[in-house]
Amino acid sequence: MKSGPFDQYPTGLGFSYFYGFLAGETSQYNPRLYENTNPIEPPRKPEEGYHLTEDMADQAIKLIRANRALTPDRPFFIYFAPGGAHGPHHVHKEWADKYKGKFDMGWEKLRNITFEKQKAMGWIPNSTKLTPIDPTMVKWEEIPEEQRAFQLRLMEVYAGYLEHTDTQDGKVVEELERQGLFNNTLIIYVLGDNGASAEGIHGTIDELLAENALPSTYQQQMEVLNRDFGGLDALGSQHVDKMYHSSWAWALDTPFKSTKLVAAHFGGMRTPMVMSWPKAKKWKKGSTEKVIKHDPTPRSQFHHVCDIAPTIYEAVGVQFPTRVEGAKQMPLDGVSMVYTWNNVSVKERKSAQYFEVMGSRGVYKDGWFASVFGPRIPWAEANETRMREWNPDTDVWELYDLTRDFSQAEDLAKEMPDQVAKMKQIFLMEATANKVLLSQMLLDFIADRTPSPPLMWRFQPTRVEFSIAWVVQLEAFQFTWTMAICMLSTCRPYCTATSPNPRLPCSLEPERSR
Repeated sequence: MKSGPFDQYPTGLGFSYFYGFLAGETSQYNPRLYENTNPIEPPRKPEEGYHLTEDMADQAIKLIRANRALTPDRPFFIYFAPGGAHGPHHVHKEWADKYKGKFDMGWEKLRNITFEKQKAMGWIPNSTKLTPIDPTMVKWEEIPEEQRAFQLRLMEVYAGYLEHTDTQDGKVVEELERQGLFNNTLIIYVLGDNGASAEGIHGTIDELLAENALPSTYQQQMEVLNRDFGGLDALGSQHVDKMYHSSWAWALDTPFKSTKLVAAHFGGMRTPMVMSWPKAKKWKKGSTEKVIKHDPTPRSQFHHVCDIAPTIYEAVGVQFPTRVEGAKQMPLDGVSMVYTWNNVSVKERKSAQYFEVMGSRGVYKDGWFASVFGPRIPWAEANETRMREWNPDTDVWELYDLTRDFSQAEDLAKEMPDQVAKMKQIFLMEATANKVLLSQMLLDFIADRTPSPPLMWRFQPTRVEFSIAWVVQLEAFQFTWTMAICMLSTCRPYCTATSPNPRLPCSLEPERSR
């Protein structure tokens, strides 16, 4: 089934060819694939060893080879954005097995080890302080001994998935080297789109259970794994959509506080980026020139993802258009990072940058960062009261001097109220300019959409024609409803068209009362 309009598909936004998935995530074994605007089936089945990230790397390599064969004088632009290591964490068992025993020390000790390695590598300043675990987070010692194998395997699968993804990235780079293109190719490698995710809460075999506040115990989940899928070895397979414990996310965000979905702390949003362009032909004055001279020093200048496009434009000498096909264009956000390539200590050119997600917010200005945690604790199950009682006008602001405090370890808000007031005004200006201020209507919507926890539930798989979805029947208090929670592809909320799907075995089927 195919229907338009297609103006918001990648091919309607400037790309000449698209291969991949359109939603926030999809199965690595049974993906909902699109080629240009056409829905297609994967070229192989999971039983034949298919994996989407490998498929996408192969497709990128084909594009590189086609360019060299057909139009070798024409430059190309590839946006390679695999699903890994976003959920679902799908990777073949041999990759996960490589990490058996690597995390047995637990998340606090893993964080300490990571912190020392970061300093030894020069990746973070020696003056950086390691921030402590949040009081609302679970400590490793609080995990019962009988549950630790489950928690460890969740992390082992993720680590294998991450290495597997990195390996596919490497295949694309190796193809550039084989074709003699590596030196004259600008590569911008961004490790991820945000900090590590705490959405698995206590660790789950299906992320939707945690994200929809469906009560499920370790015993229930292990019952399903052992009964239907062969135990812990099923983690990482096509049968489950596992997510590690939220405290593993905290460890992965070393040395910062918080996790994904928090705009107040860098644990939620700071990710590594690497740029490479060893030698360009005819970049300046018609001669071969070293563009980015390799050095091991991380750049300290503050930049954001919106700075990538201006960097590419400056690098290739493209002037951003004021009009396209007669339509006036919005001003280009961001500041080019070219000036940092060969000057480690050059003065920063980015002045201000705002951040916001679900009411959590922050703003950067000339080395200062002010922020508000917001109404939602991503690693906590019960957010109903916080969401209903939240008033942005009474939020408590934090203040950090990033020139001295890399990890946001020292909140200076009480000591410097005037600076806080100044930063709050800067946030209002940036948020207004970028249309991100919360309206009262949205606040009312958030309050109304915070449901009471369901008392009973039944989890059964179904399939609709245009996505993979699960139907969850919830019974709570005086109401009963059925909703299709769309997963792994795009879907409209509350769609009810369902049919048996042999590729998705039943995931969870217990019923219980609270």
